[in-house]
Amino acid sequence: MTKYAFTVELCVKEFSSGDPLAFKMDGHRFDGAQRTLKWSTDQTYAVKITTKPATEVTRINVNGNDLDVTKEKLGVFSGNWNTAGAEVSKRGTRFPLIFLVNFAPEGQMRVEFQSKNDSHAVWGHKMNSVEFKCSGDDDGYVKIVDESYK
Repeated sequence: MTKYAFTVELCVKEFSSGDPLAFKMDGHRFDGAQRTLKWSTDQTYAVKITTKPATEVTRINVNGNDLDVTKEKLGVFSGNWNTAGAEVSKRGTRFPLIFLVNFAPEGQMRVEFQSKNDSHAVWGHKMNSVEFKCSGDDDGYVKIVDESYK
């Protein structure tokens, strides 16, 4: 098995305003990741994936919803995701949001949903992007070895 390394950067912004997602540090209060991303319900988000070195992305799926993927340029792919139907998170609850990205040759995030008009949804640090350092093998398995929120 040949190992290779690459970086995947995920950038999510509110579609109409271009505002970045908010996130907060939860430490080990919940299982999984140490940060919680704060999404609004009934909102459309622009999702952008950038790979370095440039790698072809053939599919982006968010929580079971395939996005219409647009190739912006070599190594940069985007699509829109709408949170319609997501329930507002109850106080003190978090759950994983699954991003599946298929490359031509996975990880878990913890999120919470707030009502679109709830100011709590934007409280926290602003996430312009999160960068994943990845390693993979010839069988197509990719492992996230580090993450960096920007």
